Amino acid sequence: MKQHYLPALLCVLLGGAASGKAVVTNTAANLVLGQTDFVTNAVAPVTSSFSLSGPSGITIDPISRKVFVVDQHGNRILRYASVSSLTNGAGAEAVFGQARFSTTTSGTTDLKLSDPHALFFDQKGRLWVADSGNNRVLMYEVASYRETNAFPDRVYGQPDFTTTGSGTTSIKFARPDAIWVDNADRLWVAEENNHRVLRLDSISTKANGAAADGVLGQANFTSNSPSAGSSGLQLPTGIAVSAAGTLYVTCFADNRVMVFQNAATLGNGAGANSVLGQANFSTSTSGLTSSTFNGPCGVYLTSDDTLWVCEYFNSRMLRFDKVSTKASGAAADGVVGQPDFTTSSTGVTNRKLNFPFLQPFADTNGDLWVPDRSNDRVLRFPADGTKPLLAVTTTIPKTTSLKKFTIKGTASDASGITKMQYKVNNGTVKTATGTTSWQFKASLASGNNTITIFATDKANNQSVSKVLKIKRTSGVAPLTLAAAE
Repeated sequence: MKQHYLPALLCVLLGGAASGKAVVTNTAANLVLGQTDFVTNAVAPVTSSFSLSGPSGITIDPISRKVFVVDQHGNRILRYASVSSLTNGAGAEAVFGQARFSTTTSGTTDLKLSDPHALFFDQKGRLWVADSGNNRVLMYEVASYRETNAFPDRVYGQPDFTTTGSGTTSIKFARPDAIWVDNADRLWVAEENNHRVLRLDSISTKANGAAADGVLGQANFTSNSPSAGSSGLQLPTGIAVSAAGTLYVTCFADNRVMVFQNAATLGNGAGANSVLGQANFSTSTSGLTSSTFNGPCGVYLTSDDTLWVCEYFNSRMLRFDKVSTKASGAAADGVVGQPDFTTSSTGVTNRKLNFPFLQPFADTNGDLWVPDRSNDRVLRFPADGTKPLLAVTTTIPKTTSLKKFTIKGTASDASGITKMQYKVNNGTVKTATGTTSWQFKASLASGNNTITIFATDKANNQSVSKVLKIKRTSGVAPLTLAAAE
């Protein structure tokens, strides 16, 4: 294994990658895989390196920057070249689960996959695959450097690579849909048919077929009834774990995301601390607003505390900023795939989604990758990293005798300005009136004053600050009419 993986990946996973960036509402995609352009959703033969059929998961190696996509209906994982070299409709460079690009048959061996659902790249450079149809999770060492038709190195949920039956025990899975390896080397597995999430501690030391160490959604390892309330799960299909140990689980049938704080310390069957998509634990209705879901099927959590929720029936992605601070029923901060929070329509454009499914991914640039399932494509939506522009239109004198001085100006940004702020000397930060056209009245102290002004856009980018200096004197200084108002 390459020595640089662990420290580099720890930095990526724990250190605020893409901090300060966001994919804003109604952003247009800038890359498509599986189709040649943004207005085509032709069902091409799946037996090629260029086509996709029912993509359901994406991950990117943050070191090599190679892209991995689950091609569910092709029973395969496609590996593409580095992000920097990809163009629209690019072909994959390698395939896992098939001997070549021209085959798509399922199977239960160490070289075959059956209805794979999701992927995860961990700190050690290992690729994890939820091989749902085979009721197992596979692990591939150094997957970015393996050849086509690579052998997996580990299997869980089955005792070996040729057993396929499902079960409800601590060593068996029933259609694992989502996986996550946290920064403490724990493997988390969401099982759709067992309505539970399993935790396997110290996964690097566990042998093939090892037993789980904990379960959420069920009181024990032999129960699998779907249930509601704070401790029940119904069709869990997506999971994510924060660096602080908070577990997020999508419940497709309950139209909610369950939030378990300090999840690894919880006893079997413990209840969640809060919920998104519902106001409380007793409701499960679907909706089309900024605070309700309709078929949430996947999540991804970034290192800067942004949670993306993939909604199947609303054909959209919802963005929750600073999600660790959100209370139950909190509203999303942005939406991708729809122009607003109250529209739900499908389409084939660079801004629309068509029943996106399961596992999205946000890369180290903050860009969002979405498996646009019914369009048989993967879209990349770029994060906005451009700082807003700021201008002061008031003529600023060097001296004034006024105790309060009005300052006006303008601000602009492609994604829109959310707030204008300022502070005088070392005082508290205050909000100006207006955004693209703004003003405020600064209270000046006797003597020298430093006024700092800055704008923030919808992607949380902050402008370069304008720093103004005004000396307040006891005499009368010439003023503009605008400043004296």
